[in-house]
Amino acid sequence: MTRLFHLLAAALVVCSLGLAIRQARLPPQPAPETQIALAFAKAGYSLSAQRKTPLGPEFSFARPDCTTPTRAVLTQTIHRDATRILADMSGADEELTTVYGGAAVPSLHLRDLAWPWLQRKLGVALGLSRSSAWDSIGLAVFSPHRCRSDKPDWSALLTNP
Repeated sequence: MTRLFHLLAAALVVCSLGLAIRQARLPPQPAPETQIALAFAKAGYSLSAQRKTPLGPEFSFARPDCTTPTRAVLTQTIHRDATRILADMSGADEELTTVYGGAAVPSLHLRDLAWPWLQRKLGVALGLSRSSAWDSIGLAVFSPHRCRSDKPDWSALLTNP
């Protein structure tokens, strides 16, 4: 039993070293704020303001054909009160879209994020999928109802920034 434990421990160390070496070879990714600005620019938005919120930085994006800005809140950690905080931040004339890891999710609550997070981490660890800059980044997009005529697919924009 002791030998089995030592073999498993050695395998874990070798796998960890292999992942660390592979991660070190990846090119550096730009900051998430830069990636978000680039993704929104592809959709025709321009960054107009930025402020701090309890979840993370909030960005306001303007479009020439809309007077009300589209807001995006960046979260890099899973916050247990995210749903309540986002509900408090949301206005009556806004639609909330949540994106985590480059995919649309029902909310930024732990129950909705745990399984996609685990799948992504296991896929990367086993070499079945590639690591992405969006792996642990959540985004809440508040789109005004008045300007939703040609609403972009946020998950598609944020998957390939």
